Amino acid sequence: MPTPPDWMEWDDRKAAWNRKVHGLSFAEAEHFDFETALELEVQEHEEEERIVALGRVRRTLCALVYTVQGGKVRVISLRKATAQERRAYAARR
Repeated sequence: MPTPPDWMEWDDRKAAWNRKVHGLSFAEAEHFDFETALELEVQEHEEEERIVALGRVRRTLCALVYTVQGGKVRVISLRKATAQERRAYAARR
């Protein structure tokens, strides 16, 4: 299992599940373009805010669900954007 960079963290079991289901490693989130990302929504989940954002990971448009804890980005999910999400991203750019 890849080790997250200093500014990021994730649960290794969740990362393995994500790779199996979505075909993307959480390590790819290191390349997520936060600067040009489109924040879709903030979800209240238990005691944390989860941010759903669309942005590029290299050349692929992806949906990243994350939270910020202790100054670090905690990756919850990473997958390729759906057709609807791709249209929303294109419409707002």
